Amino acid sequence: MTENARYIDNGNGTITDTQTNLMCKKTDSFQDTKKWKNWFTGHEYMQIVSLERFGGFEDWRYPYEDEAYSLFELDKTSQDKYGDDIYLDPIFEPGSAGVTWTEDTKDSSALIIQYEDGIKVWPSQYANLNMAVRLVRNL
Repeated sequence: MTENARYIDNGNGTITDTQTNLMCKKTDSFQDTKKWKNWFTGHEYMQIVSLERFGGFEDWRYPYEDEAYSLFELDKTSQDKYGDDIYLDPIFEPGSAGVTWTEDTKDSSALIIQYEDGIKVWPSQYANLNMAVRLVRNL
């Protein structure tokens, strides 16, 4: 198995993750819109991506905790929008946010995964400073 065998670049802005059996967008919501997203406006972005049938699919969704955290890899680095290192495979487009929202919620908070350090945080769903989502879909 080669070093990059986990991911397959599908050539249409999507990546197949053979480890999780998910398809991921190569870019996150910040890269696509140049705007930070709270959990709710991220869902609006997700609906638009699905309605536009990005990559030929209309079932894009937020990742769950284990799915989003599986992308955090200490032996791989890419750069976020500030040029800082994040632990995300370089097959994903550089210049992303350093975090992703997940579908996991409790009360008025939602879980984010930070790709600069692997920390899991529960900010308010209304927080939008430096927040984005990386969409996935089941294969």
